[in-house]
Amino acid sequence: MKWLLIVAVSVLVLYSPIAESCSFRIKGGDLIRCGMTKIEVMDKIGNPDMRDRQSIGINTGFGRGGRTAEAWSYVVRGDIGGEYYLTVMFSGNKVVEIESRQARR
Repeated sequence: MKWLLIVAVSVLVLYSPIAESCSFRIKGGDLIRCGMTKIEVMDKIGNPDMRDRQSIGINTGFGRGGRTAEAWSYVVRGDIGGEYYLTVMFSGNKVVEIESRQARR
């Protein structure tokens, strides 16, 4: 029984950074997370300060190959630690990646 508890705690500790890496808690407790739509993100943190389209992959020259991702950049107040530079990456209409860096650090 004790070993089962150790295994369960180990799994939680090992996989918690993965779950955390695709979310960001803004001031007021709202959560921006992977899988949200563009409308849901705009509803929580408004229009982005900057939008950028990125082509990912190889274009074969026939209009096929690769994919396009869109990056929305913000300066937001985080739930902890003040202001953050936040980049939300979309593939299609869904959030696929969130990067944050504390401002003035």
